[in-house]
Amino acid sequence: MPRTRLLIAAIILLVAASAAAQRRFGRDRDIIPEGSRVQYKAFRSQLLGRQIAYALYLPPSYQTSERTYPVVFFLHGANENEKRWSTRGRTDIMLDRMVESGEIGEFIVAIPFGGNSFYTNSISGERWEDMITDEFIPMIESTTRAEGRREGRAVSGISMGGYGALKLAFKNPEFFGSVSAHSPMLIDDFATAAAQLGNARKRAGLFYELFDNIFGVSDSLVYWEANNPLRVARETDGLDELKIYFDCGTEDEYGFNIGVTQLSRILKARGIDHEFHLFPGNHGWEYARQHTDESLLFHWNAWSNSR
Repeated sequence: MPRTRLLIAAIILLVAASAAAQRRFGRDRDIIPEGSRVQYKAFRSQLLGRQIAYALYLPPSYQTSERTYPVVFFLHGANENEKRWSTRGRTDIMLDRMVESGEIGEFIVAIPFGGNSFYTNSISGERWEDMITDEFIPMIESTTRAEGRREGRAVSGISMGGYGALKLAFKNPEFFGSVSAHSPMLIDDFATAAAQLGNARKRAGLFYELFDNIFGVSDSLVYWEANNPLRVARETDGLDELKIYFDCGTEDEYGFNIGVTQLSRILKARGIDHEFHLFPGNHGWEYARQHTDESLLFHWNAWSNSR
C-alpha cells in the first residue's frame, strides 16, 4: 500500500472504529426522550440536490415571546444523524433544566444531517460545507427569530462534528462568534497514526474510498491538509476575535486527546485565548454527556459578554 494511502487509512480506521463503537449502543439510541421539544424537519438543498433532514430546538419561551435568540449550530459525529444530539446526548433535556434553574439563558439549537461528509466540500463535487454556511444557516436564521448576527451565531460538534465545527469556525472567524467541540477528530502526526495500524491495515483499507472521495487522498494530501483544523489554526488570521472551547477524554480510544493538546499548543503559541480541558473518559456520547453543560454555559457566557 503506498505511503499516502497508508497514512490516510490510519485516520479512516479511527473513524470506522468510532462508528462501530456507536453501533454497540443498539437501536434504542434514536428513541425520542420523554419531554423533548425538539422538532424534526427537512429542507431542500439546491447545492446537494436533495432533502436534508434537520433538528430544531426552540427555547421554552419561544412561542410566547417576540424576542430574538442566539443560535448554536450543532454538527453530529460519524455514522450519526440529526437526532443524536437529543436521543444520545439528551442535551435538550439538560438545556431545559439549565434554563429553568437560571444557570443560563435561552437560545436556539439547529442540527443538520451531515452524513459522513466531514462537513467538507468534497473533491468529487458534493458541497457539504457550503450547504452549512450558504444554505442551512441562512435558512434557520430566516425562518426563526434568530439574532442573525456574528456574536449570536455559534457552531459546536462531537467527534467528526467537532472536526467540522472547529474547521468552519477557524476558516470563518468573521461569521461565527464562538465555537465548541467535544472529542474532535484531530490528527496532526500522520506517521504516528499509521504506525498504530498494526494488523488492522486491511480493515482500514475498506474505508479508504470514503476519504478518497472527500479529500482525493490517493493523489495528494494537499486537500486534506487544507481542511485540517490544526493547519487552519496555524495559518488563519482573526482567531483572536473567536471564543473557543474544546475538550476530550484522557482515555480517548482513538488518540484524539493528542490532537486537542496539539491544538491548544498551537493557539497558545499564537497568543489566542481559548478554553481547553482533558477530562477522565473515553470517546462518544457516554463521555460528552458529562460535559455538554460546560460547552452550553461557555456559549451563553460568550453571548452575554458580547452585549
